[in-house]
Amino acid sequence: PGVPPRRSRAAVAAESSTGTWTTVWTDGLTS
Repeated sequence: PGVPPRRSRAAVAAESSTGTWTTVWTDGLTS
Protein backbone atom coordinates (compact mmCIF):
# COMPACT_ATOMS: atom_id res chain seq x y z
CA PRO A 1 0.00 0.00 0.00
CA GLY A 2 1.42 3.33 -1.06
CA VAL A 3 4.49 1.67 -2.56
CA PRO A 4 5.15 2.22 -6.30
CA PRO A 5 5.74 -0.85 -8.51
CA ARG A 6 9.24 0.38 -9.27
CA ARG A 7 10.11 0.39 -5.60
CA SER A 8 8.90 -3.18 -5.28
CA ARG A 9 10.90 -4.37 -8.28
CA ALA A 10 13.93 -2.55 -6.96
CA ALA A 11 13.55 -4.20 -3.57
CA VAL A 12 13.29 -7.64 -5.15
CA ALA A 13 16.24 -7.02 -7.42
CA ALA A 14 18.22 -5.65 -4.52
CA GLU A 15 17.66 -8.76 -2.44
CA SER A 16 18.50 -10.94 -5.41
CA SER A 17 21.64 -8.99 -6.28
CA THR A 18 24.03 -6.69 -4.47
CA GLY A 19 21.25 -5.31 -2.31
CA THR A 20 22.43 -2.29 -0.41
CA TRP A 21 23.78 -0.03 -3.15
CA THR A 22 21.06 -1.08 -5.59
CA THR A 23 18.35 -0.04 -3.17
CA VAL A 24 20.15 3.19 -2.34
CA TRP A 25 20.66 4.45 -5.89
CA THR A 26 17.25 3.27 -7.05
CA ASP A 27 15.61 4.98 -4.09
CA GLY A 28 17.41 8.17 -5.05
CA LEU A 29 16.08 7.95 -8.60
CA THR A 30 12.50 7.09 -7.70
CA SER A 31 12.29 9.55 -4.84
